[in-house]
Amino acid sequence: MAETREPIRVAINVMRARLTILGFNLMIITFQIRELSNLGSGVPLPGIEQTVHIPAAAALFLGMALTVIAIICFIVSSAFDQVGTCDHWSVLAGDLLMYLALAQTIVGFFGPFQYQIGQVTLPDPGQAQILNLVHSGVGIAGGIAWALATYLGPLISLLRSPFGRGITVALGLAYLLVLLLVARVWTMATQLQLQRLGQEEAAPSWLSGFVAPMVW
Repeated sequence: MAETREPIRVAINVMRARLTILGFNLMIITFQIRELSNLGSGVPLPGIEQTVHIPAAAALFLGMALTVIAIICFIVSSAFDQVGTCDHWSVLAGDLLMYLALAQTIVGFFGPFQYQIGQVTLPDPGQAQILNLVHSGVGIAGGIAWALATYLGPLISLLRSPFGRGITVALGLAYLLVLLLVARVWTMATQLQLQRLGQEEAAPSWLSGFVAPMVW
């Protein structure tokens, strides 16, 4: 007799915890979008009164879109019963998109700060050394957070997936495709920013989107 496989039921509290994280992420993104115009590290664009930090703005809006999509995935994964457990593979898709959305928020925060600090030149050698240490320390911390959100978190979610191998592999490939598209958009935004600054020679290749902290 063939073995009967038990249906997959993920506790609703697992989904609720992730929805809370996504809610906070939306608030952070909204705050940072408003603050971008005050950073002073953007470039002028025709038809826009304030300067725009194009890579950070692109990352934040991508993060907002990914956050909303992840929220929808989590919501539709919940069964219409008295318990509301998550029994659909969309809960795993939401998990992957949640991590990628968090990574974009990190890019939108750390990118402008690292760029601004990198442009500062202090006459005092001691202060300049301290500033360099701050610049490096913040960049390393942000880079670690970005790498964990972009690669480690999704990898662990895929390895611990309760769904079948076929669905898990398909979602893993879909995540790589979305990551490719996000990296491409962010890299093009970075290239445009540098072109507007007259620094075309420093423009990164599109593969740089897979190691965004190295561009900061």
